[in-house]
Amino acid sequence: MPGAAIAPDVQAQVVALREAGYSLASIATRLDIGISSVQRIIKKRGAVAGAATDEMIARARDEMIAAAYGLESVQKIAASLVHDDLDLAQRTRQKAAAVLDAIEVTADNAMQSARALAAVATALKVTQDVQRRALPLDKLERAASVEELPELTIHIMGPDDVRELREQQRQEAAERINGGRCGLLAMPGENDQEEQHCNDDDVIELTDD
Repeated sequence: MPGAAIAPDVQAQVVALREAGYSLASIATRLDIGISSVQRIIKKRGAVAGAATDEMIARARDEMIAAAYGLESVQKIAASLVHDDLDLAQRTRQKAAAVLDAIEVTADNAMQSARALAAVATALKVTQDVQRRALPLDKLERAASVEELPELTIHIMGPDDVRELREQQRQEAAERINGGRCGLLAMPGENDQEEQHCNDDDVIELTDD
């Protein structure tokens, strides 16, 4: 916005963001103004009037001091750097596109045009590397494809289910008891009479009191 007057509230935001640690490029991108305008506002920030400006600056400072040594502070700094890298990369790509549109290759400027095209290609490669580091899409894809946990199904037992479960438990208990007694009776050298007695007579019935 060259030559345009910057509204007082926008100037207040410029000062507050700068005092909070944001870079010139990030401030310009966030507020949609030119970097030169941001620089001019910051140079004369002492002349910016209004209690709202002082209040915003004080609040930003207090927040930074409160979290100066915490993880949140580190995350804010990292986020600011990422925003800065992305903003600068985007601006570089825009400038490179403008240069590319302005190049007209002729017989007289073939060498100069080749060097300009090489510079544009290098700039695009650099911005791609910056964007890959700032936006690790491969890690985001891996995080999104984490295997889902198995589903836990809860079944509420009714009276019929309870009776069936108790009957099954009684049968299992009877089988364990009968199996143990038969194992004790069927010793080596015993005749088949006691074994038959175990199989036919030792039936234990369990009833509920």
